[in-house]
Amino acid sequence: MASAVQSQSAPEPAPDAASIEVPAEKLSLEELTRILDVAAALRKEQAVVEHQLNLDEVKAKLRERLLEAARVSGDTVTAEQVDAAVRQYYEQLHEFAEPPRGWRTAAAHAWVRRGPILATAAVVLAAVLSVWGLFSAGMLPGETRDLKLATQQYSQLDETVKAIESITGDPATLEQARAALATAEGYLQQRDGASIEALSSEMEALARVLAAEYSVGIVSEPGQRSGQQRDYTDDQGTRVSGYYVIVEARDARGKPVAVPILNRETGQVELVSRWGEQVPQEVFERLAADKQSDGVLDETGFAVKHRGQRELEMLMPGGEGQALPRQAQITRWE
Repeated sequence: MASAVQSQSAPEPAPDAASIEVPAEKLSLEELTRILDVAAALRKEQAVVEHQLNLDEVKAKLRERLLEAARVSGDTVTAEQVDAAVRQYYEQLHEFAEPPRGWRTAAAHAWVRRGPILATAAVVLAAVLSVWGLFSAGMLPGETRDLKLATQQYSQLDETVKAIESITGDPATLEQARAALATAEGYLQQRDGASIEALSSEMEALARVLAAEYSVGIVSEPGQRSGQQRDYTDDQGTRVSGYYVIVEARDARGKPVAVPILNRETGQVELVSRWGEQVPQEVFERLAADKQSDGVLDETGFAVKHRGQRELEMLMPGGEGQALPRQAQITRWE
């Protein structure tokens, strides 16, 4: 039974094709010739490799031959001179000589460097297109940008003039606003955005004045000054300014409102909520007597500012019972 099992064991693996030997007598002449050519090529390549790797040996043999040739020919050269000649020969053996300049050489260089050249050209083209796009959009200095900025300023001024027209019906104010817009049209043709911007700022200030609505009353709180006889000193010396009542602007909710006031003593416009209004001496003395009687000023209503109007409507009566005309203002009185 065991012998039967052994007789049925796995067969031996087939031999590798590379290990099969073909008898030489079975090769054709063409196959033998091809084998000999391959062997000769391998020997030649091996000889070249050995020659390159044994450079020191080659230099030594060359040195010996040069010395022998010099001895035979009778040349008086030394071994050091031969060594220098051999060293110089091998240093110049693989020198590269730049080909003569010309369009062929330039084209060859360009082709070799075509990758970096194309990448650089793409970057330059993208930069040029970007600059041109910014210029066309009016983002860079030039007539296009000047026209764009001037147009924007003009549009803003036009909106402001429309706002003024919706706030007031005063003929003089409307004429001033429309005249500013007409002037801006000439500046637009000249692409003068700075002049249009100046007009726009002026009209915006006017619109704020027209839209404001508040009342102006004389300050009457205990401990607070309600009036001041004012003298001031400037480059021309000390001068009498006049009699002033201290007033404050408040909105409908009783909160202070900052308004532009021209200080007669400095000539500067200041944004304040409390300032001094000049009144005649008899009105000043009347108000002073009122406050001195019990410490509280009963007559406080001075003026009111209506929406759509530029000037205050005066409420404070004068000596004859008529509303006082508005005079000068100050912003400092201490």
